Amino acid sequence: MKRAPGGTIVRPHDIRQAEKTRLSGRFTLPCRAIALFATAASAQPALAQRNAFTPRPGGGERQIDVRAAATIEYNDNVVVNDPRISRGGNSDDVLASPSLDLSIVLPRATGSTYLAGSVGYRFYRKYTSLNRENISLTGGADQRLASCLVHGDIGYQRRISDLSTLFALDAPNSFNNVEESRRYSADVGCGGPYGLRPALAYSRTEVRNSQAVRKYADANTDTFTAQLGLQSPSLGTISVFGRYANSIYTHRQSAPGAPGRDGLKSYAVGVQLERNVSSRLNFRGSANYSKVDPRLPGTRGFSGLGFDLSAVYNADLFNVQIAGSRAAQPSAIYFVSYEIMTILSGTIAHDIGARTRVSLTASKTWRDYTSSALFAGAPISGNDNVLSLGANASYNATQRLRFNLGAGYDERTSSIRLFKYHAKRISLTTSLAL
Repeated sequence: MKRAPGGTIVRPHDIRQAEKTRLSGRFTLPCRAIALFATAASAQPALAQRNAFTPRPGGGERQIDVRAAATIEYNDNVVVNDPRISRGGNSDDVLASPSLDLSIVLPRATGSTYLAGSVGYRFYRKYTSLNRENISLTGGADQRLASCLVHGDIGYQRRISDLSTLFALDAPNSFNNVEESRRYSADVGCGGPYGLRPALAYSRTEVRNSQAVRKYADANTDTFTAQLGLQSPSLGTISVFGRYANSIYTHRQSAPGAPGRDGLKSYAVGVQLERNVSSRLNFRGSANYSKVDPRLPGTRGFSGLGFDLSAVYNADLFNVQIAGSRAAQPSAIYFVSYEIMTILSGTIAHDIGARTRVSLTASKTWRDYTSSALFAGAPISGNDNVLSLGANASYNATQRLRFNLGAGYDERTSSIRLFKYHAKRISLTTSLAL
């Protein structure tokens, strides 16, 4: 899974947290550290994947926020219309998810150390076979060395695999699978508050599946990025970058008549602009030319536009965030060599007093699949679309106690044998600072 030429991909539920990280970090770190970290971070596009790793905490001040949380959720279609899971039963269920949530930043004179994420478990009332741990953690450190900032990061996830990736012809017990993802990354950026800022970055992502029948989705991805930025008081930070990524499916059987492992190589060159247009508007965007070179014979390649855009507007009464991206990535479907994923999303939020915040979110995801003609009976191309809508209200009862009420709707259509579904959900989360 899933480093991609299109740039950073942020899932809808991560948009607010990611933007808070980007904005808070810029204004709270010392000026020289700001320049270095912005360059180093920009050289390391985030993982394009279905379940994004937890972003680093926002802000440069010391913070130790440890919370015990519990979520109760009703979902009217937890099985996403898959008869292998429901076995003729009703599709709805009630979920309970206790967790320990972490957001820790420990600054030092020459850098900082951080840990963020959640360790929990998800229980289903009826579909107990789906009960699994739900872990997502990210930890790392920054260290200033002369005029450079060195950054290292490790991410870890473990949870039941995304049920929406199940193909209609997969084995009957394919849903009973735990997916584990690991990410190792390092980058270095040099330069001052103004002028040129060179940066280099490397990351490796490993994805493993517990079920033997899902081993075809195991993958390793290595990504190298080089970037040269220029800081201008009038224009912001303008950068040019190049990126190479190599993805290999480690346990996927070869197609008939095609020895060797399936996978893809991708290349991208592009430009990026990061600018505070005013005290209210922050913009960050990149556009690139991407080329995908599949390893498997008979698979159509790709060349075209990739992009990664995000903007935050802070008005007097509300906050608006928009994001969009287009990227190529490995696929969790057996016969698919790679997929082009495009995401558009938006959030609008309003504070009702000092303790209450309400928000509305919307996102649309398009995936275009490409496979080899060597797979008999498999479609050479196909697509699926997912629409997600959500509403959220949070209330800080005290400095330690917080409540969150959420509701959502998901709808999926597909031109290949992926299950079409729509699902509605409502949830209540209570968290207590320890």
